[in-house]
Amino acid sequence: MLRNPAALAALILSATTASACMIGCRPGDDDARAVINNLLAKRFNNAPFTVLSYQTTRTADFDMIVGEMRGYEIFYKAKVQFPEGANLDCAPDAAKRPEDCTDDSYFSLVRPTRPNPDARQFVERGGTRSFDENLRFAEIKGAWQGLDGRFYKP
Repeated sequence: MLRNPAALAALILSATTASACMIGCRPGDDDARAVINNLLAKRFNNAPFTVLSYQTTRTADFDMIVGEMRGYEIFYKAKVQFPEGANLDCAPDAAKRPEDCTDDSYFSLVRPTRPNPDARQFVERGGTRSFDENLRFAEIKGAWQGLDGRFYKP
């Protein structure tokens, strides 16, 4: 039995810290940034990019499938620069522009382009795009699955 109050407090604190994530863990900014990086790479065919700014604007818990599964949503704003551009063959003035290009000015990582969801979007060299969206995570088997299909354990 511990008789030292400081040792007892340290033991309780370490036990509380170790078990804190067993009850209330949620994905955080690092997880959201990882998902954003994965979605950017996929959406823009691995074109180099730099996330100039990122801000979580709010978060929310929600139930999925009528309470059978927990969900967590992170609303964010991000500004991303493409130093070398992206999908340069989709430039509006390209001589032989592929058919899978779109002129849609709506840029999103979580919603498809309109009207063709698989269309590629042109970003000029040094171009910057802003994203003001939400990322949903689903709690599955003790981890959180992001929109990129990967699992995160906060």
